[in-house]
Amino acid sequence: MHGFGYKEKVEIDHRKFQVHTGCIPEKQRIVTEVFEEGRYLFGEFQSYSVRENKNELRNESYMKAVAYDLHSSAIDELTVLFHAHYKLKSINDYLAHYRLGKVFLSKNFFNEAVENFRQVVTQKEDFMRGYKLLGFTYLKSERYRQAMATFERALKKQADFPDLLNGLGLAHTYAGNFETARNYFHHALEINPEFVEIHFNLGVILFLATLKENPNEENIVIPVRIVRSIREIKELDFYQGRYWQAQFNELLEVLKNKDPEQIGRMLKDLQIKMALKDDDVAQAMDFFFIKFMYGGKELKEEEIAYYEKKIREEAEKHQGFADYWNELGTLHLIQCRDYFLKALDEIGQAVKVNPHYAEANQTLELMKRSKKGFLILLRAILK
Repeated sequence: MHGFGYKEKVEIDHRKFQVHTGCIPEKQRIVTEVFEEGRYLFGEFQSYSVRENKNELRNESYMKAVAYDLHSSAIDELTVLFHAHYKLKSINDYLAHYRLGKVFLSKNFFNEAVENFRQVVTQKEDFMRGYKLLGFTYLKSERYRQAMATFERALKKQADFPDLLNGLGLAHTYAGNFETARNYFHHALEINPEFVEIHFNLGVILFLATLKENPNEENIVIPVRIVRSIREIKELDFYQGRYWQAQFNELLEVLKNKDPEQIGRMLKDLQIKMALKDDDVAQAMDFFFIKFMYGGKELKEEEIAYYEKKIREEAEKHQGFADYWNELGTLHLIQCRDYFLKALDEIGQAVKVNPHYAEANQTLELMKRSKKGFLILLRAILK
């Protein structure tokens, strides 16, 4: 595998990105990482499997093909995201801004995420999820005062929103205001006693407060509340996917090492992920719809098939989660649109070949009448 990998510089509107793709043999993964001016933004990986045989050239050719596809996909994502970003600047579509902001947030483009979420709450002042994600974008980018101000502004509009109280509690936690944070967490629990993640957040406060009092303590004590709440959260239906189980198991292993700095980083990371209900399928679907509606590129059949497979697997695993079934149904409508347009073209060809073909002429006329209404319906659903 000598010299295996890809490096590419990508310039979009005077911004310069570096995309690196390579192989990690011990994990059997191809990994792509995206940077801007040396700052890591996001990464993606694809697992691979090769047979143990003497045909090294075939294995290498296969792995290079996997790597090239992943590398090209990352560049395509960058191009689509910024194309959609500039296109949406002049469009009043708060749900589109919301979806695009979510994708930017997941890829650590904080300024672009803030810009889109601000559009959301400007265009739809009572859309609490917009305030929530705007606040968490500030939180992830360590702008704690702006995060507090955003959550407080939203709570003035809807005082009984536990997710906003949780966000405000986290902002005060990271700012070192532990007692204030604790009050907000308890208030959230009063509204929703089943908010299990709050118990984890209260355990984190205990850990951080102890660490603040004993900064040089090598064998810091891990609050029992943290471990107990992780084990409870792991059993919840929503967190049964491989992604979430891996997150929890990794943290439980790190807790055994008792490295305060590493533990602190992972606790904060998990708190925000759970608060956002980070979900790789949801992120994939947000990008899918942004690309379909505003990405400036036609979706290929294999892309639609990939997303359909991904959502169907999750929907079948989470029978009780309406979001997955809604996304799957919407995706099938998109497929209907593609097949409708193909059928229109093919029946049109039949008429060209034989202008006197009465049945084809009748079908073509009916489809032309229905075309506009069908596309309007689809766009209305997606918006």
